[in-house]
Amino acid sequence: MGTANPEPLPLILTDASLKISTDGTTTVMNELACVANHIEISPDVSVTTLDTMCGSKDYPGTVKWSLVATLYQSFDPDATEDTLSAALEYGGPVPFSVLPYKSQPISATNPEYTGLVIPKPYSPINGDAGDASTVELEWSMDGAPVKNIVPGP
Repeated sequence: MGTANPEPLPLILTDASLKISTDGTTTVMNELACVANHIEISPDVSVTTLDTMCGSKDYPGTVKWSLVATLYQSFDPDATEDTLSAALEYGGPVPFSVLPYKSQPISATNPEYTGLVIPKPYSPINGDAGDASTVELEWSMDGAPVKNIVPGP
């Protein structure tokens, strides 16, 4: 009789980290976890369909990655507006980091995803009367994200 495997624990995003660089380096990365409501690293796979006399066949095409996030707008120092506007003003791709559990070290059970995003203009004020203003980001990545399971120095 074998040993029963423990039931896998689902990832519940209550302690996640989202950091975005303001200057194109990994030295100045602002933590946006306390203004983040949604974080997603999303692949978009284009499909090429070839129609012939024998029928149609789909072939996978290029994969394009995006960092998708919903943030609450904040004009506090180093919060939403400071971070996003500085990243946009930088004028090129900036580093980002997403970590499932910011209170735990990077490991196989807490992988860090990093890469470069290409900032684009966003709506700085968005909401209804009495509701929090949100910023909806969908920034393309420059390449695929990198999964890191080794803690840094």
